[in-house]
Amino acid sequence: QQLVPTHEDFRVIALAVPNPPFTSLARSIDPPLRSRFQIRRVDPMPSHELLPVLRNQHPNDTTSIATLAGIMDEAASENIQVRPFPVHALTATKDTDNLQFSELLQMYAAAHPEWGNEASQKALETAWNETMQNSNFETSCHFSVQTIEKLKSNCGQMATVELQNMNNYYSDEKKLIIVPCGSQALQGTDSILQNYVLTSSMQEVFASMVRQHQSRDLLLVSPSGEGKSATANYFAKRLGYAVRLVHLFPEMTSRDLLLRRSTCPITGETIWEDSELVKSAKAGSLCILDGVDKLRPNVLDSLQSLCVDRDIFLPDGRRMMAPQKEDTANENKRGGIVPIHPSFRIVALASPPKNRSKTKNFLDEAMNLFATIFIKAGPNSHEEACTRAILTSIKNPDCPEDTINKLLLLRNRLTVDLAEDCGVAPLSTRNLIRVVRRVHSHQDLANTLLQSIFVADLLPPSQRATLERMLNDCGIKVSSAYGRRRSASAQKQGAMKVEVKDDSCTIGSFTIPRNNAIRPEMVPAPKFFDIPYHVFTIQDLLRDWSRGERAFLLLGNQGVGKNMILDRLCQLANFEREYIQLHRDSTVGQVTLQPTLEEGKVVWKDSPLLRAARDGLALVVDEADKAPTEVLSALKGLMEDGELLLADGRRLSRHKDSSSSSRDIIPVHPDFTLWVLANRPGFPFLGNEFFRLVGDCFATRVIANPDLESEISLLEQYGPNVDPVLLRKIAASFAELRHLSDVGDLAYPYSTREAVAVIKHMEQYPDDGIIAALHNVLDFDSYEDTVYTTLAKVFQEHDIPVESYGRWKKVLARQSSNLEIEFYGSRSAESTSSSPPPLGDPKEGKWDDKNEAHVGGNQWAGGTGGSDTAGLGGRGGPYRLDRGHKVHQVSEEDKAKVSEDTKRKARSIAQKALKEKLDEIKMSTGDWNMYQKFTDPIRSDIVKLRSILNQINMTQTERGWIKQQSHGELDDCKIVDSVVGERYIYKRRGVVEDSVSFSRPKRLRFVMDCSASMYRFNGFDERLTRELEVTNLIMESFAGMEQRFDY
Repeated sequence: QQLVPTHEDFRVIALAVPNPPFTSLARSIDPPLRSRFQIRRVDPMPSHELLPVLRNQHPNDTTSIATLAGIMDEAASENIQVRPFPVHALTATKDTDNLQFSELLQMYAAAHPEWGNEASQKALETAWNETMQNSNFETSCHFSVQTIEKLKSNCGQMATVELQNMNNYYSDEKKLIIVPCGSQALQGTDSILQNYVLTSSMQEVFASMVRQHQSRDLLLVSPSGEGKSATANYFAKRLGYAVRLVHLFPEMTSRDLLLRRSTCPITGETIWEDSELVKSAKAGSLCILDGVDKLRPNVLDSLQSLCVDRDIFLPDGRRMMAPQKEDTANENKRGGIVPIHPSFRIVALASPPKNRSKTKNFLDEAMNLFATIFIKAGPNSHEEACTRAILTSIKNPDCPEDTINKLLLLRNRLTVDLAEDCGVAPLSTRNLIRVVRRVHSHQDLANTLLQSIFVADLLPPSQRATLERMLNDCGIKVSSAYGRRRSASAQKQGAMKVEVKDDSCTIGSFTIPRNNAIRPEMVPAPKFFDIPYHVFTIQDLLRDWSRGERAFLLLGNQGVGKNMILDRLCQLANFEREYIQLHRDSTVGQVTLQPTLEEGKVVWKDSPLLRAARDGLALVVDEADKAPTEVLSALKGLMEDGELLLADGRRLSRHKDSSSSSRDIIPVHPDFTLWVLANRPGFPFLGNEFFRLVGDCFATRVIANPDLESEISLLEQYGPNVDPVLLRKIAASFAELRHLSDVGDLAYPYSTREAVAVIKHMEQYPDDGIIAALHNVLDFDSYEDTVYTTLAKVFQEHDIPVESYGRWKKVLARQSSNLEIEFYGSRSAESTSSSPPPLGDPKEGKWDDKNEAHVGGNQWAGGTGGSDTAGLGGRGGPYRLDRGHKVHQVSEEDKAKVSEDTKRKARSIAQKALKEKLDEIKMSTGDWNMYQKFTDPIRSDIVKLRSILNQINMTQTERGWIKQQSHGELDDCKIVDSVVGERYIYKRRGVVEDSVSFSRPKRLRFVMDCSASMYRFNGFDERLTRELEVTNLIMESFAGMEQRFDY
């Protein structure tokens, strides 16, 4: 009964794309699998066979279309970089009888993303020139939609669209096409979306979307913040579509896009629930898939049958397919067949990959699924007119036209390449809107808004100077001393009084009504000292909140007080606060809902995010830079698009949607505020690049360490009994350390937190002294002599006698000699170590081939804790020799018994050993001295470079969740599967690879000038000396890293 026979006629037909040339779409097939198949190559349809296929659909210029496709296919056969012309785009397009060939080709260009492949672009231009000899190659669709009217017929949800040629290039006649539409009323252009302006360029995009969606799903591509979501929603409202929004992230599987498992709330039986995509397909809605570029290739590929053929098998055994000519009701009676509504369409949204050579090129795959339409952003007249109209429509009386002109000039000049040189991202439309809404003066524009958007305070000095020159060139005057002036401004308002009443809070001249907290225990009550800088920052944040801002991002180094500032803000405004701390293993599911099994039923527990959004609370998301970017992308969708799909099928939404029942919609409270805290991007912080990806969705503030006077005021609160003079020296020393970190001389950015820790120690243990308190924070760097020397020098310059670590150990030993550990109850006395052997003449010692551990003797080389021989931890030996054993340290008292004569003999033996080592490596004493000459000046640089190189291995690969595992951590999405006995219900953290790859060391090549001029002119500018120092820097820094670097 357990044996199921395989039918003799059973066959497998596998479909695949070749690799090469489609390296981004396919892996190489494993030889044992490949050898079991009989291979058949399927070439594109030749021109003479394509003609009859196209004749019925395109009676006009059929020969021209087939000719062009044939030329493209011939080019693809000769050059593997050229993509074959997508024939399915020709055969799928309908109702184009009244369009000229050149117009059709402009539509088909959407199936060939022009920027994606230079070879394909060139081949397409060549094919155009050979086919249309008297027409220029053009891929823009210069049409606008004049009217859209629903058809009153029994043929389903259809509408007639009237198109008008915008430049009368082809003809003056208006064209009518029939397209699908939604079930809702069609809306006009007035007041559809706030601040959405339909300029000429956006009219072309909208017209192209309308025409392409006749028979295909759409893909909108543009950089972040350029209006993809707004355009998709505008398209939906004009055509009467109900919208279902799905935010995509890398964790999603193919099954997540279609169905999810759950349990019946009444019986507890396991059931399948339709996803938003399937619900849209059944109801004829518009499904917006936001972030298809984030999906793993196999997940996106699973939608091909749905997008191309409107036919897909669901995980529960049902089959979704387009309705046939026979009655739909009869199809339903068969069971297992789910009809796809004819008006159902997908609009996918994506951002272009930043680097095509290193990023999976999702467009190669997407062009087979969608008609690709680009919303271009850049310095041209159409885009500038569009942006100007959007910014002018905001109608901020404090933002004159001159300010808008300067912003547009800055956007045009700040190209992608120049922005990369400045270390910032180009200005998106979303950021420009935020600036125009908030600006109140020219000084506010230069010194607050743009500085916060570009996080200029966190840029390296050279890049910050480049950015400031760019701002000044655009007429936006900004001083490089911005940070100091802002602190000075805060200091001037040092008398800024904080007055809290039951119903209001006043900070200086600004007053805000206090919230009526329903749960007072949720309002923080921090131990906070009001210093000018922090009070100024809180006032600035609350002022923006009162103007309607609800998404904030606080960036800064560790220990600058981000959490404390927010807690104090919530206390003053009486905000109830929820809190989430993210980490590298955080998932979207953990942030939104937590499923549990109770009595055989899945019960969803509300997360802090859900409670805060529903009840209008403040949600603090801490350590955001440590979380995977898809988690923050989900938060971005909630704040920017106003929607977030939950795991149980419900949606958080700011919009009222008639297509969904009230049970499925959780309205977002208008007071819900998201406060995101993160460390600044870049070394030495080990966070992700979330600011570059989603930073423009938040009102960003850089939280720096307080200015000197504010920090002194803070330290006085923590150490009222500490000498004020000493307290000022400590504050000045830490300010100098931060400056060294900013210029790159120190890797670790010492913060106010460390300064407060020192003062708190001195306040509680005044007898320990300042040096002991400082070592509580400095001992991390005591293992790097060069770094520690730099730290000691800074404190010495401020009259704080920090000495070498060796001397500090001696002081500590003397101070701790009187300390004892007192045990309560009976305990045997502790034993003491035996004394090392009596001192004799120094010697190298005997060599032990077995390399056994020798402790406390005076016979063997490489021993520990002994006398006379080369080793570690002992006394009187000629030099250190480490053979890998545990070190036993001789006391300082025993070391002091070594005579000067013994030390002299030990130095003589050490020098002899050094000479022998130099002879072994063929280096003379002169060579050694010369090597030291060129190495000593760069010791600190070697330490810093090695520190940076060591971090590369930690950040070069980011781990992700690997699902469908037989062991690991239980996957929240697989709880129901575990009930029914599914085995692969676990997930594990690991490196997620889109394709098979092998770890290879990074290859670096350094070119050194060894010409005679280097020697000849060294006396003039020391060029040879500097080159030798650089050479030593490279060799010393990369030593021992051969597994990771090939140089």
